[in-house]
Formats: sequence, structure tokens, C-alpha cells
Amino acid sequence: MNHQQVMTEYLLSFIEGLKQAGVCQAVISPGSRSTPLALLLHREKTVTCHIDVDERSAAFFALGLAKASQTAVVLLCTSGTAAANFYPAICEAYESAVPLIVLTTDRPPELHHVGAAQTMSQNHLYADHVKLSYQMALPENTPNLLRYSYWQAYQLALTAQQLPFGPVHANFPLREPLLPDLALRLSEEQRQTMQTQYIPLPKLVLANQQPIALLPEELKSLLQAKGVIVVGGECTLNQAKALHQLSQHLSWPIIGDPLTQLAATGKDNPLYLKQAEIIFQKVQDLPTPQVVLRFGKLPVTKNVMLYLQSLTQQAIPQILVDETQRWPDPLHICKYLLPWSILDFVQVAKAVRPSSAPVISSALSAWAAFWQKRQQIAQQVVALQLAKQDFDDSIASVALADFIAEDEVLFVANSNAIRLVDRLAPSLQQGFQTFGNRGVNGIDGIISTVAGLASAKRQRVYLLVGDLTLFHDMNGLQMIQKYQLPVTIVLLNNNSGGIFSFLSQRQLSPSDFDPLFATALDISFEKVAQLYQMSYVQPTTKSAFIAALANSRQQSTASLIEVKSTAELPVALWQRVLAAYQQSILEEKEAKHENNYS
Repeated sequence: MNHQQVMTEYLLSFIEGLKQAGVCQAVISPGSRSTPLALLLHREKTVTCHIDVDERSAAFFALGLAKASQTAVVLLCTSGTAAANFYPAICEAYESAVPLIVLTTDRPPELHHVGAAQTMSQNHLYADHVKLSYQMALPENTPNLLRYSYWQAYQLALTAQQLPFGPVHANFPLREPLLPDLALRLSEEQRQTMQTQYIPLPKLVLANQQPIALLPEELKSLLQAKGVIVVGGECTLNQAKALHQLSQHLSWPIIGDPLTQLAATGKDNPLYLKQAEIIFQKVQDLPTPQVVLRFGKLPVTKNVMLYLQSLTQQAIPQILVDETQRWPDPLHICKYLLPWSILDFVQVAKAVRPSSAPVISSALSAWAAFWQKRQQIAQQVVALQLAKQDFDDSIASVALADFIAEDEVLFVANSNAIRLVDRLAPSLQQGFQTFGNRGVNGIDGIISTVAGLASAKRQRVYLLVGDLTLFHDMNGLQMIQKYQLPVTIVLLNNNSGGIFSFLSQRQLSPSDFDPLFATALDISFEKVAQLYQMSYVQPTTKSAFIAALANSRQQSTASLIEVKSTAELPVALWQRVLAAYQQSILEEKEAKHENNYS
């Protein structure tokens, strides 16, 4: 049998393993060495292939596809620096638990370390940022090697999709000639010898009679005390609804940033502290809980992290529930670790004090009332200050969150965008999903991630993004244009790295701050929109902005809505909000003091 047939059967066996594990999407960056895998994947009827010529963009596109579907996506490229360009997205996928199957192609061993073109060491290229990495054997078509090829693919796909989800990698050394035999197919006998069925462990079934028996006595006691619930990372809408139910059942306040979906499901929960960044600005003025219950990562809210840190000095126990068992605890303070799913834990925790139990204690009632009042004050202050604000980034961010419908999607970029939504937007009734890249929290690859997300969702996706972040991944716009994706980009253009205006670097002299942190781009984004055939508008009022959003909703393709502002306007608003909140708290305390003596 000739080389072409041997290579084809070997690679078809690998693809068979991917298919058997449920893989049905691939993102391909074309190149020479990857030719046989690319052609065979492209010809496979059960695999939808997306083509992206920019490897960095392609990797983030695959990230968006996998993030939306929660199933593994294949990512393929040629040899050399092409594979290195996948790295940023692989890091994000690993830290945010997104399943990717990264396939890199390589020169054969005899061409390594001898100066061959487009050749570098690719074995274990992604180091600790993948769950599993294989250096594949050179193609052979013996029964044993065909089974090996199938098995490696199957195991890679399973590993990527087992908790915690994450990227995996296989590197293929391939000899020339590289064109496969496109007429060749695996025989039915060959395919039958490769059939494997994965049978997962049965899901934990909680006993209807006494589910709380699964908890130790000390945790049962803590769940009846005064507590705070803190949620981070990306949750589903069902998980968020369950967490709100737990919050109300226990009479505990609950905190979580936009990616937790708590904002989209918390309109009817008065204990949801949507404005936590405001409420927790002075942790010394807040009451001390008897326990903290955490789910997943810490939220984006820095003041909440400082609050949790302050509790360690008082030996307040903290419980971390994380079914991935990666235990995200950067403060090193959690006392109890529970490898449970959110839904399982909520079911058990609610049984600690069933709905048929007596009315909660006066102390717990007062605990809940305190936090409800603080949230009411914070929300009123934000609404009042926004009403006084000229149209800018802050107004646009809040208006966008209020505009999106239940069957649409919001993606918030990092840096200022997610913080504006987290700090200022109220709880919403629409119930739409919110996504972001909060694994490594970088500004790269955001546009490409949104393109992949929109391709999988086929719903209108709204992206809230800053000018630096958009500039960093303009190549991603090509994928939006190529596949005619329904994406509305709301660009917050303050012509600078606006996040640094909120940070201590702003105290630097202009000669240091401007070149190193302000980093003005002076780009015409209208021309960028023209380049990628996107509709463009630059509204200057809130009503014009909402009209632009409504118009974009009627289009089948992409729109760019540019909001021009300055980095100083959101900072000034935020300072006014914090000052007004503290003044309101002071007035409330004085009123209580007077009532006590009246």
C-alpha cells in the first residue's frame, strides 16, 4: 500500500475517534503541512468546518464556538509559528474551562534540528495550559496503529469534555506527499473494530427523605446562621435561578458579576446585591457574617474580595462549592471544599431549613433587612446620578443592558466594559445570557470569540467593547463579515486605555501616563466599519443610541455603533456615585439616631 493510502487511513481513523466522541465542529487555518487533515475534515459530512486564515483569530473563534455549545471544537493549523499563534486562546480556554481539541501538524523527525524551513519543536508546545498533550506517531495503517489513532482522538475528545472542561493537544508529524486519497473510506469492518462507548458514572441522586444527611453537622449548623453568598465565573440561567432561590430561602444576600447570570434572573430577589462594588466600598462599616458560601471563582468586584479578605482576621468560615475541583481560592481562606454541582448543593442546602420550618429568627430577619436596605439605597443613588449624566460610556452601557431581549445575547469585553455593566446596570427582567472571557481576563481575541459565539448561537449578539480591545482583534471582524453574523458592536471609544483612569496610575504625570497608559489610537472606526462592510452610526444622545440599537436588530448582518466619550467622564460619575451613597448612608444613620430619642 502506498504512502498516500497509509496516511489517509491513519488520519481517517483519528477523525472517526473524534466523531465517536461527539465532535461536530472544526476551525481550520489553512496551510501546507495540515493539508491532509484539513481536506479530510472538510470532506466529512458530519463535521461543520469554519475557515479562518489568521491563527490567533481562529483560536478565539473556536473558543467562542465551544463556549456557546459547551462541546469540544477542533482547531487545526500548519507547522511553525502558526501553532504558537493559538497560544493566547488556549490559555483562556484552560483558565475558563472551555473544551478545545487543538491539532497542530509538524515536519517528521528527520527534519527537526537540521535547519528545515517552518520547523520548530511543537511537542508539548502548550505546556501546562492543556489538560492532555500527545505527540502522535508517524502514520501507519497496521490494525494496531489504526486503532491507536482512533483511540488517541477519542481519549482527547473525552478529556476535553470531562470536568473541568479544557483544551487538549495532539501534534502530527507528517511526511510528504501531503495530498490524501479523497476517494478512500474506512471499511465497515475497520469502523466496527473501533467502536467505543463511554458510560459515565451515574449522576448523584439525592435521597428525597433525608438529603441533608450528605452534609456534616457543622455545615448544617452554618447554613442556619447569618451568611453571604458569593458567586463567580460563568453560570447558566438555571443555575442562577437556583442560587436566587437559595438566597431567599436562607435569607442571605447574594453577590455575583454579570457573567453569573444573576443580574438577568434577579429582578424579584431583593437580597441580590447588584451594586456590590458600591455597598462594599467601606468594609469596616458592614456587619460581619457567620459564614460565607462561595460558588466558583471570585467575581470581578474588587471590593467584595477585600471584604472576604477582611473576614479571615475574624476566623469566619468560608465554604467553596466547585464541581470542577479546581478550587479557585486566590485568597487561600476557604475552610470547606465541596465538589458538588450548583443544583445538587442548592437542593441539599434548602433541606437544612425546609419551607415548612418555623419563621426565621429576628436576628436573621434583621440581617436580611440590612442588606436589602443597602441595595435599595445604592440602586437609588445610581439611578439619580445617571439621570444627571450626559450621554457617555456609562449611559450607553446601562441602556444596552436594558435594551437586550430574552432571546438575544450580551458579550462584555474586559477592562472598563464589564465594570460599567457590573457597577451601574440594574437587575433585569429579560433573562438574556451574558458571556465574557474571564479566564485570563485579557483584551485580545474578543471580536473573534464573539464571532464564534454568534456562529454557534445564531442569535443577535451585542458586544460591549472598548477601542483598544477592538483594535487588538480587528481581524476578527473579517469572520463576522465572512459568515454574515448578526452582531451589534457597541464601541466605547474614549481614545485611551480608560481602565487606567480608575487606577493608581492616573496619579502619574502626563509625560508618563499618556504614552504608557492612555495610549491614544486616533483611529477612524467609521473607516474600519466600511472596510468590513458593516453599517455604522455614531449617536450623541441616549435616544439616538437606543434607536441605533433598534435599527441594528432589524438587520441580518453586523453593525458598529460608536459612542465617543472621554476616559474622565465615567470616573467622575463613579466618584459622584460613591460620595452620594456615603452621604445617603450617613443620613440614614442620623435618622435612626433621632428616632431612637424621639
